[in-house]
Amino acid sequence: MASANSGISSLCERLNLLLPPLLSTQRSSWEQGICAQALLESHRFFVEAQTSPKAQNLPYDFVQWLYALAHDSLVRQAPDGRLAVLLNGNGASDAGAVDPACIGETLYYLCAREANDAAMSFPPPRAAVSDSLYDGVEKMLRYIMESCPRAPLDSNEPTSPDQLLLSHRTDAVQIWSDTIYMLSPFLASAAAFRTLPPSYRPDTPAPYTARALMKKALQQIDLAATVLEKATGEWAHIYDFGRRDFKRAALWGVGNGWVCAGIIRMFNTLACPILSASESPDQRDVYPDLDQLGLGSNGDLRPLLRAVYDILLNTLRACLRHKLPGTALFHDVLDDPHSFVETNLAQMLAYTIYRLLDLHAHSARFRALGLPPLFSDDRVVWEQEADAMREAARVKTDRWGFVRDVCGSPTFNKPGTAAEGQAWGVMMEVAWAQYSWHKQSASGK
Repeated sequence: MASANSGISSLCERLNLLLPPLLSTQRSSWEQGICAQALLESHRFFVEAQTSPKAQNLPYDFVQWLYALAHDSLVRQAPDGRLAVLLNGNGASDAGAVDPACIGETLYYLCAREANDAAMSFPPPRAAVSDSLYDGVEKMLRYIMESCPRAPLDSNEPTSPDQLLLSHRTDAVQIWSDTIYMLSPFLASAAAFRTLPPSYRPDTPAPYTARALMKKALQQIDLAATVLEKATGEWAHIYDFGRRDFKRAALWGVGNGWVCAGIIRMFNTLACPILSASESPDQRDVYPDLDQLGLGSNGDLRPLLRAVYDILLNTLRACLRHKLPGTALFHDVLDDPHSFVETNLAQMLAYTIYRLLDLHAHSARFRALGLPPLFSDDRVVWEQEADAMREAARVKTDRWGFVRDVCGSPTFNKPGTAAEGQAWGVMMEVAWAQYSWHKQSASGK
């Protein structure tokens, strides 16, 4: 397994470089969530590879960081349930409606650990609006399901609740390409959590069935695509339902990255263990129950899952057509050669491809979902594309660990640095290392 170990060593070098800037940034609600997700995916790979940060000379305890990030999301939880949104001073909050849900999978993971392991106790903040991590994440879910602003696709037609699009914002009813990442993976993780055996979740009645949440996660992607996805596969950025017009019709590169990464994360939630054998008292991997999710062999949500899968492939192919020759990077606005050359989309698409290839090649549970396999030419070409984009992003990382020339915080309309750029650098590297580990393990090297 020397080759597999070299992949872990390469990952650790990158984590040592990328994590200090990420963990030092001031973060908005979705940035808190994407930071936590980067650490959660790092942790899960280390557990699968049967190693630890300490064994790899990393000064990080991933679970400690996950709890710290989750804890602060409750410190700044608004009374309406939105996580990580309160600002210092008078208690005003940012205007994100679905951005605060970005940290949800981390909270559900910690809840599962706490419920089945007496040594894992994660106290909530004092004087917070929630009594526990579980209470906090379920308040976030209730906000999404009951209070989040929403609108029908057509204001002139009668619409069922299932056909309402949830708004990205609280101060306007808008759908963003970013919404796909912030919302659907959270709903899928809430659905998956509900399928766990009783010993793996709090002994508290949970509203909403696993199937209902899974359906909502898939429907929101399908509905959003009817508004934002172009015939050629790319997504426009923002549609405003109040104006019934695009607020920003630009084919923003990173927005298309949020679409691809959000969908592949949802598939990863369905196919991968919520808890690994070493984290389970039963010493077995604990997976979501696909039957309860409506995705078993005869599940009624399978056609909707297939539609979302097709959206992913269409968007991924559309984005790759805009890759700049010689750099493996993209313009900030995909079809605007006058916009700056941007780094983060390359990281997001490389992550998406590594995860997609890994699921098809090494996950029997993913293949059991009945989705069509990738063409062999796509597999070969896409891995080459991912490797080129990964290398281009690595070149953009300076000696201080900053990934340069991403859409820069806080306005995201010029080249700079950002928490999300750092997090996607981490997540790309983890996805590459995990895919490489599985390939090498399968070959016995």
